[in-house]
Amino acid sequence: MLRRKASWGLSLGVSSSILMTSVFATAGVEGLAPIVHAAEKALSQEEAIKQAQKWVTIPGDYKLRSARMTDPDEDYNYTGRTFWNISWEKSKVGRIYVTIDAASGELSRYSNHLEDDQLGRTKNKLTEEQAIEAATQFLEKVTSEEERSRLSKPNEYVDLDAYYFRNQGQLVKFTRMVNEIPFLGNGFQIIVDRNGEVISFHREWYDDKLPEATKVIEIAEAEKKWEEEAFPSLLYKDLAGRTNNYQQGPGTYELVYEFQNEDPQLVDATNGEVINLFGKAASEKKIKPLGNTVSKETPEKRLITKEEAQKIAEQYMKRLPSNYRFDGSSGGGSSSGRGGISVHHWSFDFTPQNGGGKKSDEVEVDINDRGELVSYQVNPNGRFEETPKKMVITWEQAEESATKLVKALLADQLGEIYLIEEEPSKETLQSYADNGEHYEVQFGMLINGIPVADETFRVEVNPETGVAESLNTRSRSETRQLPKAKEKLTDQQSAKEVIKKQQKLQLVYLQPVPDWKPVKQSEPLLVYRYVGDNGVVKADTGEWYSFVEAQKKQEPGDIDEHPQQAVLDFAVRRGWMAVIDGQLGPEKEVTRGEMAMILAQMVDESEFRHLRPYFNSDGERRIHDFSDVPSSHPSYDAIQKSVEYALIPQTGKNFVPDRMITRAEVADMVARLLGYNDLLDKPELFKSPYQDLQPKHIPAVTLLSAHDLFKGKSATNFEPDATVTRAQIAELLKMVYDQQQKRH
Repeated sequence: MLRRKASWGLSLGVSSSILMTSVFATAGVEGLAPIVHAAEKALSQEEAIKQAQKWVTIPGDYKLRSARMTDPDEDYNYTGRTFWNISWEKSKVGRIYVTIDAASGELSRYSNHLEDDQLGRTKNKLTEEQAIEAATQFLEKVTSEEERSRLSKPNEYVDLDAYYFRNQGQLVKFTRMVNEIPFLGNGFQIIVDRNGEVISFHREWYDDKLPEATKVIEIAEAEKKWEEEAFPSLLYKDLAGRTNNYQQGPGTYELVYEFQNEDPQLVDATNGEVINLFGKAASEKKIKPLGNTVSKETPEKRLITKEEAQKIAEQYMKRLPSNYRFDGSSGGGSSSGRGGISVHHWSFDFTPQNGGGKKSDEVEVDINDRGELVSYQVNPNGRFEETPKKMVITWEQAEESATKLVKALLADQLGEIYLIEEEPSKETLQSYADNGEHYEVQFGMLINGIPVADETFRVEVNPETGVAESLNTRSRSETRQLPKAKEKLTDQQSAKEVIKKQQKLQLVYLQPVPDWKPVKQSEPLLVYRYVGDNGVVKADTGEWYSFVEAQKKQEPGDIDEHPQQAVLDFAVRRGWMAVIDGQLGPEKEVTRGEMAMILAQMVDESEFRHLRPYFNSDGERRIHDFSDVPSSHPSYDAIQKSVEYALIPQTGKNFVPDRMITRAEVADMVARLLGYNDLLDKPELFKSPYQDLQPKHIPAVTLLSAHDLFKGKSATNFEPDATVTRAQIAELLKMVYDQQQKRH
């Protein structure tokens, strides 16, 4: 049993945002040849594999894929310890990853990426108590009694990122306790899937000495200091993005008060100084834009051509002090923009006319099909050269050089850009010097003078020459879609009062947030911090918005015992269907706009990669503007993406997104999803068993019927004009997905 005293934790010291990503680097396992490292008394590869199999169950049909030892100085390993990263795979649809401490044999991490047929296979809804029981049993297997005696109660301290695991299962967090003081971020993190099986384990543990709690200021003094000197930021935030709900359409950005990493929000318990999450002395930051120019909002729907993009690139180059000549195009590419709509871009090369033709002076400029600057790069061919640079200029000089480039290239947007003035730590600056790497200077984006959370870009500065050599921007088409700001009714002090009601000031151990280029684990601090429900204060109403409660509302509470519960649950887990306020509405009829939103999510699955859009001409890349689908409509992005992927034909002035979709229209869109576009206007090739179909409906309905996907209501009638429910759509699309999986 678990006893409430102190805590233990995950040993890699990496934030949960990196969880299950870069740690499990794979290497070829052909014959699994032993890898020799200099680590003393480290487990051999064979011993590490046996130890992994001791801690977790590896099914017999899973084959060993890779086994690799990470050195203490590798990226994302700041502990000075060595680990074995081992993975197993089943037919490329199921993967198991295990990380073992190479010295102690402890289980550090485990994750089981489930196969699709394991999702939604139960009709029983896992309760929090059941998840805690399963997590506790797993913990008793992989940890010692002494370790477990130093843990908090399960979920006593809410994990700040708990909502990120919504689609995986329930997260159970055991926080490390040191003499009854919680060590936030240290402990065990376990995810239990809906079937009650542990699919993820993460151990976080700081081994070195902690500050003593014998001489700390009184909580009353800490509260007074917080009242006087703690200041949350006012900013725009994508609330749907924070809870992984991307089907709510535009309007998810809201004006909120929230503490950012650099904001003063902690009180150092040893000296009473108010600090930020970087562990540095902090005061309320003043956002100062680089200028007062604001880019024009253009309702233009037309995408530009390559020739037009070249002219724009030439205009950008004229903003620089040197004279450049155009040297041709070096290709291009595409990326996924707002709502998943493809954004094409082209690269254009320039050479300074007085530069002697040196390769190192060449410049590459990327312009996208919206006419926006995507990137600027000096010496693009030598970008990844491994020649160390000498540190000659200071950080302040790097900021000055970066700002000068931004002011030149983005002169028409300076009222929307500000310099993020956060100097790296001494350790990070020393790392730059030791490795001869470029300085990275960050800039933030503003709307109406208010920062937009997570909208940043960086400029790289050569530390030897002081030249700002690269700039990569973010598309302004996304942030321009922010809703018009409502009247701000809540001031900063009122927001702080709301935070105090939702959270409790408490003495805690906390490791500062690392720099953007961390070099080692930061030393923990003993601080007073407001702890509790994680969320933000809405600036227009003064209400508390809880991320945890928002996540709970994305769990469908109306599909239990439904005949199609399994497929409905599957559609939710895959992100095809959105849950609003805890309701999925299985018997709700589907509109044309909603069907476009569902299919726009499905085309991102690898099973439908044959639908990736390829444009043969600029004419094919024109946005089809339906007069009844303004950019503010919830399904605007999905409809545009569906047109781009040829799921919706580019015909007609109206799409009628709010009308209920008919069975015939569903058949047409699904047939296009399967790649049958070229056959849909050839009814003469098909003979339908149904008597109630118009000629234009015959190809799609016949094709789906041949695949046993979408049958008629009777042997002779399809009922093409009948509507469909969300449950019926979920059942149909699950069959489509299963058939596509078998093909691939």
